[in-house]
Amino acid sequence: MRTAAAITPRRRLITAAAGAIALVAATGACAGSTEIQQTGQKYGAVNFVGKRTVAGNGSASVTFVAFEGAGVQVPNSSAQQNDQCVYASVDTSTVAARGDRSAGDAISIVVAGVTRSLPYSASELRYATPAGAPITYAAGDIAQVLVPGNGNSFPAMSGSVKLAEPIELGPLATPTSGANLTVTWNGTNDATAAVILQIKYPNPVTSTYANEQVYCALKDDGSVNIPAGLLNPFLVASAKRSLTLVRWRTNLVSANGANLHFTSSTDTTVVFP
Repeated sequence: MRTAAAITPRRRLITAAAGAIALVAATGACAGSTEIQQTGQKYGAVNFVGKRTVAGNGSASVTFVAFEGAGVQVPNSSAQQNDQCVYASVDTSTVAARGDRSAGDAISIVVAGVTRSLPYSASELRYATPAGAPITYAAGDIAQVLVPGNGNSFPAMSGSVKLAEPIELGPLATPTSGANLTVTWNGTNDATAAVILQIKYPNPVTSTYANEQVYCALKDDGSVNIPAGLLNPFLVASAKRSLTLVRWRTNLVSANGANLHFTSSTDTTVVFP
């Protein structure tokens, strides 16, 4: 059982910035180790946001946006293979992914032999699965995305990503003061996947919502010890406390003068008594 490194030379509150492509909202908190910078290019971002179904499979909403940008920070799950934890503020804002151009009339997504077509919305400047009509998948499934292109605005491109396997949390108990918190899950041991752990709580305890968190970037190997020294504010709070695990995986395809970036994520949350 590993103990995650606590990056606490001083108490740090880090706002997890929502990226321009609204990928995994919390990935900004450990930005330096999990991102690759792309500059001055046409860019397409495909985002699969999954949930575990009752049957244990996955169900994901999908968005795709196309735009041209400089200094775009590209999340990279393969770079997050060392455990680290920090204090971070909780960002409750929501950002709808929007691009600045069409990449064709509709993109196609193929999962397990089933093809879905997502038409372009000129009003929302994106492609998206309709509300209540997600893509369903099983662990191990790969999503193939075909972008038809739109003249000089955006080139035709294709690529794929292995969809994030539904994540399941193991037995969890509130630690006593001075003890580490042991967290286990169904790890994949896949170097292309990574896990984000968020322990949220109110600080000060009079806060009306969980405004602070212990934010950890972890390998997806199924277990970690959260250092006791990071848990004092969590233990002081006796309500509004939760733990979220997010499994995420990325892929980046570069062709025809453009980048096509894929992110797939799935999460689970439990509430502490």
